[in-house]
Amino acid sequence: MRIPSNFAAAALGLVVLAGCGGGASPGGDPAPSGSAGVFGQIQTRGQVNGQPLVRDLAKVSTVGLAGVLTDATYRPEGTPDNGTAIVYATAGSIDSVMEDGQFVESWKPPVASPLDYYLLPSWTADGSKLFYMAPSGIYYTTPENPKVSTRVIASTGIGYFALSPDATKVTFTRIPEGETDREVFVRDVAGGPTKRLTDNAVDDDGTVWVDNEQVAVRTISMGEDGGTHTIRVSDMRSQDYLPYSSGVFPVARSQNGIFFLNSAANDPGTAGISVSNNISDANFGYKDYLGPSLDAGGAGSISPDGQRWAFSARLGFFTTELYPVNLHQLPLHGTPDALGMSWQPALGTKKFVGTGGSLGASSAGIIATRRSGPGRNGLSSFLSWDCQTRSTSTISDDATELGAGSKTYIIEADRLTALKFANRPFFNPVSTLESASTANGAIVSVDAETGIVDSILIYKETRGAKPTIRREGDAKVVEGHLLGVWDAKGKNLAPNGASRVTLPASGEPQL
Repeated sequence: MRIPSNFAAAALGLVVLAGCGGGASPGGDPAPSGSAGVFGQIQTRGQVNGQPLVRDLAKVSTVGLAGVLTDATYRPEGTPDNGTAIVYATAGSIDSVMEDGQFVESWKPPVASPLDYYLLPSWTADGSKLFYMAPSGIYYTTPENPKVSTRVIASTGIGYFALSPDATKVTFTRIPEGETDREVFVRDVAGGPTKRLTDNAVDDDGTVWVDNEQVAVRTISMGEDGGTHTIRVSDMRSQDYLPYSSGVFPVARSQNGIFFLNSAANDPGTAGISVSNNISDANFGYKDYLGPSLDAGGAGSISPDGQRWAFSARLGFFTTELYPVNLHQLPLHGTPDALGMSWQPALGTKKFVGTGGSLGASSAGIIATRRSGPGRNGLSSFLSWDCQTRSTSTISDDATELGAGSKTYIIEADRLTALKFANRPFFNPVSTLESASTANGAIVSVDAETGIVDSILIYKETRGAKPTIRREGDAKVVEGHLLGVWDAKGKNLAPNGASRVTLPASGEPQL
């Protein structure tokens, strides 16, 4: 098979309830009695040392605080932006980029056969799993551990698959034994019996779920597309999908199930693609868009804010508006012969500190940064540290102009015992300390455009001292006893330490 081509004070709702209680916690600190803090979309529990540092720059808002924390959780509010990853499948990997073209990562989750290749990536609505297809079956992996995969359906010869909106069912296409044409089947992700949805003498593909009960099925007759219809899984009721036209089938669905991006236009002589809207119970209206040289036959996805499409086509990878006007082409990393792309959903409620927290069960302080301003709303990074005596840990920051390229925080402690951070889009934890570390502080630089943690300088100075930081043009020069220099990807650029590091306005630290 050939692969087809402002944590602003007024908006914060700031609540810091003082309190202490009996008992003791590790490191000699008093056990927090349930003091709560609300910093916009960041909620904490514990005791805060001094005043939280709440800062608003032109495009990001940050909060930094030190104390004895037992919980720190991100709870999103409002319409999210689209600052998440777009994943796409190539023959040899599943790659990801931001909409601006910045490359993120390349994954190669395990498959059953060395001859397998990756097709049709599809995120679950909560972003916890990424399903994909290979000739040996249907699998899923997770952003937390893309080196591990789970095979949901083991079957050779699968030609297409689609994941239901609630991620409980999959449809897939294969040629039944003893037959010569492709048919569509459905099965629960958790297992159980397989149900056949089509039984005819022509090729069929299940392309997109209309809702959790209905599937859009494309029928190909005599080498020509015979149109698309919807099939209700429970009772097999079928009706035409509009536009009912040769080569037109849905490739992407909006989160609310109202809008569908189609592979082609109803009138291919005047337009390239079309958008259908589900008026009521699978009764569809539609309209054609963009130029006739375009197609969207390689599958696609809706953006987190529900206002943009991403899709793959013969001409490349693209994003466009919900009602397409302008076409934005994404730079391709890897083979151009690819099929399928999926826009990562916005980050939901996530516990970073506390029981089950991704950065640890307790903390001596946090730094959280989110994108802010018009059309910007989403968490970019979260950092947590721990130390020998949490109640004496402190955090300070530099004076930063509104349009500065970066924001710098200085963490001080008697002895750091842990420092972890997580950057968008996948928020996988990165640890920057060895268990035997003698570090007593860190300098954290946050990019003022993207909000990600650009660098972390771990240091050891005499008690009460810290490295010197001075400006040289747009950059900052740090001099001191630096034990390690970590970049945004989690790589230690100075495993043997350093005495001088330059922090550019944005980007990787320079030794």
